[in-house]
Formats: sequence, C-alpha cells, structure tokens
Amino acid sequence: MPHAPDRPACRRARATQIIGYGSIYYAFPILAPAVALDFGVGEPLLFGLLSAGLLLGGIAAPSLGGLIDRIGAGRVMTAGSLVMALLLALLAAAPNIYVFGGLTLLIELFSFAVLYDAAFAMLAQKRPGDTRKAITRLTLIAGFASTIFWPLSGALLETFGWRGTQLIFAALQILCAALHLWLSAAPVTDVQPHRGASADPRHAALPVMSQAIALRAFRLLALGFALTGMAVSAITVHLVEILRSLEIGEAAYLAAMVMGPSQVAVRVMDATVWRDRHPLFVAILSAAGITTAIALLLLPGLVPLLAQPLAFVFAAILGAGAGLSSIVRGAVPVALFGASGLGLRLGRLAAIRNLLGASAPFLFAWAAARSMSGAVGAALAVSLAGLAALLLLHRTLRQAGIVPPIRSGSVQATGTG
Repeated sequence: MPHAPDRPACRRARATQIIGYGSIYYAFPILAPAVALDFGVGEPLLFGLLSAGLLLGGIAAPSLGGLIDRIGAGRVMTAGSLVMALLLALLAAAPNIYVFGGLTLLIELFSFAVLYDAAFAMLAQKRPGDTRKAITRLTLIAGFASTIFWPLSGALLETFGWRGTQLIFAALQILCAALHLWLSAAPVTDVQPHRGASADPRHAALPVMSQAIALRAFRLLALGFALTGMAVSAITVHLVEILRSLEIGEAAYLAAMVMGPSQVAVRVMDATVWRDRHPLFVAILSAAGITTAIALLLLPGLVPLLAQPLAFVFAAILGAGAGLSSIVRGAVPVALFGASGLGLRLGRLAAIRNLLGASAPFLFAWAAARSMSGAVGAALAVSLAGLAALLLLHRTLRQAGIVPPIRSGSVQATGTG
C-alpha cells in the first residue's frame, strides 16, 4: 500500500508556489497603475513589457528544462529563487522605465525555474511512482495565490508604495530559496502507482505509441495547452478590470476572490472523484470550463440585471478550469510520454505556450481599450480553438487505443493516471 506523501515537503512546495505566482504574476496588474504613474507611461506599455518577458521566458524554458533533467529540479529552483530575489530588489530601485523594463524581462526570463513546471519536474524526480497525486496535492492550496496576493498587493501598495512592496517580495523569494534548498535534499520516495497504472511510470504510454502518433500527440497537446493558456492569461491578468467593467461596484473584488477557492475545490474533485480518470479527460474538462466561463462574460451585456450573479459564476467556473489546467500541464505529459526527460518536455511545452500567449495581456489591454466585449469575444474564440485541439488529440489517441473514450475516461494500463 503506498505510504502517505511527505506532508512537510508538500507544505513547503505549496508555499513557494503561492509566493512565486503571487509576487511574479498576480501582483503585476495591482502594482501596474502606480508604476505607470511614477514613470509617466501608459499601463499598456507595462503589459507590453510583461508580454515580451513571457516571450523570452518561452525561449529560455527548454534550456532551463534540460538543466532540470541534468542537475535536478531542486537545485535549479533554489538558484532561481535567489535570482528572483535579486531582480525584485533591483526592480524596487529602478530609476526609470528602461531599467524597470529590462528587469521585468529578466524576471519573466527566469520564471520557469521557480514556478509550476519546475515544481512538477521535481515531483516526477522525487516521487516517480505517484506523480499525478503529488501534483494534485501541490496545486491544492497553491490555488489560493490569487486570493492571497491580489488583496495583499493592494494593502502593501497603499502602505509601502510599489517599491517597498517589491522589496518585501524580494525577501519572500529568499525564503523560497531556503525552502527549495530543503526540498532538493529530500530523498526520492518510491511510491507505487495506484491500480490500473503502468508498473514503470517512466515508460508509461511511450512503448505503444508510434513515432508519428507521438509527434502528432505532442503537437496537439502543445497547441491545446497554448491556446487555452493564452485565453486564461488574457483574462486573469485583467480579471479585476473585466469585472469592474460589468458595473457591479465593490462586488467585482469579491467575485475575483472566488477564483482561488474554486481552484482549490476543483483540485479536491480531481484528487477524489476524478482520480481514476485519464489526465487527458481532465484536460478537456478544464478547457471546456475555461471556454464556458469566458462565454458567460458576454451575457451581462444582454441581461444587465444578471451582471452580479453572473460575475460570481464566471469567476467560480474560470477558477475551476484554471485550477485543473495547472494539474494537467504536468499530469498529461507524464501519462502520455513518461517521466524520463520531463523537464525538457515541459520546457518545450512552456516555450510553445509562451510564444503564443506572450502577446495575450498586451493585446487584450489594447482591444479592451476599444471594446471590452470585443476583447472578451476574441478570448472566447481562442479558448474554443484550444478545446478543439484537445478533443482532436483525444480522438487521435483513442483511435490508436492509447486512451479510453471520454464517457468512461478511466485509467488504462498505458497511462500513469
């Protein structure tokens, strides 16, 4: 019988992911207006810098992923957190927009080394027989990153200004470095996969998949993840702004805070109700949820009286879809291709995802300045295309006998589940 996961290790990893996503990603739109005012620039320029940084991060991801495979994820994440601490401290002292912009690009360039993809690779290295369960446990509480850091960033901004806030985030990254160093020293736990899983998860579905099918599967998976990720990136970066455009007053902030608990709730569902489902089924469910949530944003314009309840439903469904998407980013590649070389594979997936999604925050800001409904409609079209790619991937693999039909979705011997 598999023994319980190392709970102290899980708690430390969750803390680093909450801090990582909170300080690097979720704080950005909260601090952007103050930064723009300080430097006398428009907010779209700042989101343009973020988009350019995501692009550079995508280019660097395969190299960082390969480094993870060679020296271990824990070491890479420790070094990455120290680099983040230095860059955030320098950001707080930026004398002009040019220095601020260059540091922002560097932060996004190295972000792969400290966020989910690196953490998933670490779990595959430390818990090779139980990777999916470990990923679900890691992301369970980390889903509160937005719920914690949106109001926290606002409170810190009001008290210490954006520069003081960045210094506090730099100190938190030093804490993350210490936690990552501790995790890198943790022993490998040889947990056996649960029933229905391959005896050797490092060679999960690969032996029964031809090279042509494997290549097609990887391309469709990359496209599906990239398009849905692009839609989520555009919406979540501007989430508060989108909800405020519905003219629901202070309820916009309350609705935004629903997203975090929804992410956690759906991850509990994945760990219980869907634990025997193939991860690709969960990926399709995630993409469908994201698409449904974005579609709901178009309804308040048709029925204004429903704006407030729809805002809460939208945030809950989007949180659920985004919460599952974080899990499947690591679980699906392991189930289809095995855990060996996962760092490089996740790096390549991140590269494609970032190359397509890098422009999302900037393009959405640009489109929203002209028509919020038009910007939301464009995000909906992108998310629909991502869902279609994942459905086509499932059809391809089902015809090859690699995954079960969506209706059953249970784990087969060809997956790690």
